[in-house]
Amino acid sequence: MPRNMKALGIASLVTLFIASTIAIAHGEGEDTGSWRDLFGAFDIMVSASFLHSIGAILLVGGLLHIHSRLKAASPDDEDGDGDEDEAIDAIIGGELSNRLIYVGVVMNMIGGTARLFEPGHPSLLETFANRWVTIMLVKHSFILIMCGAAIYATLPKGTTAARLLSTRMALASVVVIGALGALAGVVGPA
Repeated sequence: MPRNMKALGIASLVTLFIASTIAIAHGEGEDTGSWRDLFGAFDIMVSASFLHSIGAILLVGGLLHIHSRLKAASPDDEDGDGDEDEAIDAIIGGELSNRLIYVGVVMNMIGGTARLFEPGHPSLLETFANRWVTIMLVKHSFILIMCGAAIYATLPKGTTAARLLSTRMALASVVVIGALGALAGVVGPA
């Protein structure tokens, strides 16, 4: 992956993290000013949901792609010429999977952060008082694990086995995230 793309991804994640900390403590009826009005507009809410959903789909697609590439890469240097790392980097480095993963992470984070600012979003300070908030907090903890594992799988350092394990951990997190998302949909935010 080009160096400037990694820098852009890291800068985007840091910016989104800082922005999300602003939204952490808001609740119903608070801050009815311009931010809530802006993010409460129908087209902004649709765009945020679209980015969040499409980002997740791209991320999972990238994980499946890198998993298949890592599975196909030989973990041993069978001919003894010492070029195993070069072959693996040629398969993985700069490939579609890396781009899908990074674009998916950034799109998902932008859409998710925008959704934090929507009117009526429960306060994260209600973690143990509101089941939905607790479920969403656990779900997003798994999202952070998934993103970290997915990004590690794209790095040029590390063995094929470590990258494969990281990819599998990210894919397992996707299953947990889906289950928690379904549970949160049943419980509802109120």
